[in-house]
Amino acid sequence: MSKLKPFFMAAALPAFVLIAPATLATEGELEERICNREDFAGCLNGVSSSVTNGAGLRMSGSALDDVARERAGKSVEQNTQAARLGDQTGLNAGDGMASSVFGLWANYSYNDFDSDFAFQGTSLAYDADAHNVLGGFDRLFGDRFLLGVAFGYQWLETDTRFNGGGQDSDGFTVAPYAAVLLSDIFSIDLSGGYSSLEYDQNRISPADGTGIEARFDSDRWFVATNLNAFLPVDRFIFGAKVGYLYTEEDQDAYLETGSVASANAGLLRTVASRNIDLEQLVVGGEIAYDAGNNFEPFFIAEYRNDLSRSNGNGAGGLPGNFTAVQAGDDDEVQLTVGFRYFTNWGVTTSFEYQRVEGRTDFDSNLYMLTLRTAL
Repeated sequence: MSKLKPFFMAAALPAFVLIAPATLATEGELEERICNREDFAGCLNGVSSSVTNGAGLRMSGSALDDVARERAGKSVEQNTQAARLGDQTGLNAGDGMASSVFGLWANYSYNDFDSDFAFQGTSLAYDADAHNVLGGFDRLFGDRFLLGVAFGYQWLETDTRFNGGGQDSDGFTVAPYAAVLLSDIFSIDLSGGYSSLEYDQNRISPADGTGIEARFDSDRWFVATNLNAFLPVDRFIFGAKVGYLYTEEDQDAYLETGSVASANAGLLRTVASRNIDLEQLVVGGEIAYDAGNNFEPFFIAEYRNDLSRSNGNGAGGLPGNFTAVQAGDDDEVQLTVGFRYFTNWGVTTSFEYQRVEGRTDFDSNLYMLTLRTAL
């Protein structure tokens, strides 16, 4: 896979803010820092957001893109095909869009992701747990045009071991979407959205082991579009997509608060406002099988390439000798397995598990449940 420059480039900061310089480990070794309130001298004087926010933006954008595609593109194709082909696909048994122009859906996803990235032998590892609740409704016009809107709430909890702290964020999302069925096989969809987020951040001071805290707000936008294809062959259902995703977040400036000792040592950071963005190309395929009794297992593989990405490196937030906080890889493969169950009373249930492969020192596991009904 191709490599670009490192995702995160920290701004140069005065040397006096580095209380505990990193000891460079020999090649193949990793320096495991001890950072807690008893052994606080080993804590890096770095804010959590400089390390974690890029991956958080990427995982959130991916989840919204997938939900928008499922609602706006693929559902139109499946239901139109189901109405045309009847029992051959098994999709007409309760999906309801074939006989109703209104749809209502709800979605919950849980994503745990972590990074084991190390720079010059010093660990910048973190663990994150993300929750996302989405719900929405849409209407089909003339069997060809779909319009809908989704509303959501998300919260993210991150533990950053390198500074003994973490970062929590939460906020609301609104995302309208639309789709056009171009033919019996092809469709195109477009979605966009806005999220208002609040961040709470904390870490341990390398001066005296006390807490250092900060709060700030941010605004996040995304836009995604996909060209989709769908083709039933006997009991198999084949799908494909080519898509584009752009997501951007503007974070407010903030001033950390802490003890007098931390202030006197120059450890409390004044972090400037910053903009982080991500632009991705997405190519994927799906195969599903009508197993009978309204049960349909499926497998999805998607390749995602970061066409561009930034972390707003002018904001700083890490010790001055750190020039990278994430590996420079720029692509991944998302592998998904799951099933759909179509009830006879108009409710469709979908469950899926997704894993990210190909990112250096990064792991992600996502679990998603979706309910949809016709009105």
